[in-house]
Amino acid sequence: MDCVILAAGKGTRMSSSIPKVLHEIQGRSLIEHLLYSIDPLELGKVVVVVGYGREKIEERLKNWEVEFTVQEKQKGTAHALQQAKGKIEDDSFLVFPGDLPLIKTSSIESFINSPGEDNHSLTLLTVNRDDPGGYGRIKRDTKGNLEEIVEEQDANKEERKIKEINTGIYLIPNTDYLWNQLDSINSSNAQGELYLTDLVKLFSRDGAEVSAKTFSSPEEFLGVNTRKDLIEAGQILNKRKINSLLSSGVTVKDPRTTTIETGVEIGRDTVVEPFTLLKGNTTIGENSQIGPNAEIINGTIGEEVKISHSLVRGSTVQDKTKVKPFRHLGPNQIVNST
Repeated sequence: MDCVILAAGKGTRMSSSIPKVLHEIQGRSLIEHLLYSIDPLELGKVVVVVGYGREKIEERLKNWEVEFTVQEKQKGTAHALQQAKGKIEDDSFLVFPGDLPLIKTSSIESFINSPGEDNHSLTLLTVNRDDPGGYGRIKRDTKGNLEEIVEEQDANKEERKIKEINTGIYLIPNTDYLWNQLDSINSSNAQGELYLTDLVKLFSRDGAEVSAKTFSSPEEFLGVNTRKDLIEAGQILNKRKINSLLSSGVTVKDPRTTTIETGVEIGRDTVVEPFTLLKGNTTIGENSQIGPNAEIINGTIGEEVKISHSLVRGSTVQDKTKVKPFRHLGPNQIVNST
């Protein structure tokens, strides 16, 4: 199964010159978090649709096995997907927005493999949110069948009360019918764009099979559109990381004042004291004490090491070393107990 990631948008609500998908939380860009979640599934071709800031995105992802296709003018998500035509080779493919950093590998796998939906031509992933603001609403008929997705800007007062929302994740057949339907989408909407969400209405009206798989964890499908969303997603990832470390035998004294990025590795029986920041590709051995008030960026820390009130950037601290407080260890510096 192939995969298309839509990453061409500027992200206007970020008020930034940086492409939205390159904004960072927990040491990785938004799109890299998504790629790390997809990677274990060993999908076929991964096609990234780029547009605004394409050179920056291509440079950031140069070490990933992805193909790029360009949306020269950002005319909407349906137009973005059209740019992947000719790149997709498998019988069906997944579509993701590039701003979903919280989705778990297990959820993607469940979406792909859920039984009973094999004959559906179009499948989308939905969740229910207490506050659905900003998301497309899922409209169903009296029997619960999907009718259409109504974008926030086009929704009336009653439609905005709907709590089931579109996550932007689709399982789509790679057929001439699909591409013909994309060609028939028009921009008669509040934003004057070609909405990918219109596929649901078009498929349904033609009698083609459409289904939704509703997941119970809305947190996983938070789309990052604003700086506020960015902070919220970062806090969630930090909490996940700390909980994972606690389960593996690491003590984190005060999770509220501690930041540990996704790529950090820590050995068991190490204690992380309050007001500590561990970033980048930092590794820390067993039985060490880190903090309080320590910041380590891309550091290599051995076993039985003590570091407090210090800054470590790209340095190596060898086993059984006690770093004196208020030190600044720079790149490539090696510190030992002697």
